Amino acid sequence: MRRALPILPFLLVACGERTTTNNREVSSSEQGGPVAVEGLFGDWLDVQDSGRTHVHEHWERDPNGTPVGLGHVLSGKDTVFIEHLALVRHDDTFNYAVSIGHGGGEAVLFKLTHDRDSLVFENPEHDMPQRIVYIPEGSNAWHVIVSGTNKGRTSADHYRFKRVIDGTVMP
Repeated sequence: MRRALPILPFLLVACGERTTTNNREVSSSEQGGPVAVEGLFGDWLDVQDSGRTHVHEHWERDPNGTPVGLGHVLSGKDTVFIEHLALVRHDDTFNYAVSIGHGGGEAVLFKLTHDRDSLVFENPEHDMPQRIVYIPEGSNAWHVIVSGTNKGRTSADHYRFKRVIDGTVMP
């Protein structure tokens, strides 16, 4: 069962408090607290298929303070996938909202279920995926795992995002 909701009303609600330590983002292994959402802000790139496929994410705060993102996949020079992302509060819970396509449209919500050493979002009712995990790897990288079961088949896609600053991929 798909739980799809219009994304626009939820984007008008700010998404919680900001968490930083000494003006840098830290994981719970360093701080003992939750993973800071601000660590997502900026431009990210994962290069796959021997350089043929580029997976991009861009995160920022919208004018209302809501973390919003745009993800897209390039195969060669062709855009093959676009998704609109946001971290929103719905029913007193933080959610990862995803809508697919150029116009956005309806969003599927994934509830934040863990934020100590990673950000784990789950929606067991969604067809695929059911789980999205962002694992910080220092301040310039995220390991993202998108996984679930569809028609009895379990699969997981892994993305190794590196921060991009002024067109340069950070080590």
